[in-house]
Amino acid sequence: METWGKIASCIIAQAGYLSFMYLVIVFLVAMDLWSGVRKAKKRGEARMSFGYRRTIDKLAKYFNTIFVVAVVDLVFLISPIYEGLTVIPAFPYITAIGVIFIGFIEFKSIQEKAEDKLRFKSTSMLAGKIIANKDDISKIVEEIMSYMNTSDKEYTKKDKKAGA
Repeated sequence: METWGKIASCIIAQAGYLSFMYLVIVFLVAMDLWSGVRKAKKRGEARMSFGYRRTIDKLAKYFNTIFVVAVVDLVFLISPIYEGLTVIPAFPYITAIGVIFIGFIEFKSIQEKAEDKLRFKSTSMLAGKIIANKDDISKIVEEIMSYMNTSDKEYTKKDKKAGA
């Protein structure tokens, strides 16, 4: 019974820190969602449920990851190893490192330029057309010339019109 009391007191003591860290993750993902919606509007793309579903999936993965890391932190804090280290304050250090890592990922995602995503899309479209026309060199050359002579935005719009 003493062990369960120790576990419960450790969880209660760390609940504030862990709650704050989970809120930071929610905030970071919300900022990335907001940024993604703005970039999609800038590119003229429709905002669809698929993108929102990806955000929820990302949030669930982050929560699961941080939960596992928090359990490792709590195991360390209730272990006899930690009892001998009284100079180190009780804090979920590994969880904090995990949240910082997630923060870097989300920051990078927010900083990605809409133009870079559009450039990647148009380049991947070109690669698909080259593969589709692998036996016809004249069509490949024609497609490459079309790609080089138009902007990424025009190239992706032209393909949407052709596919419709």
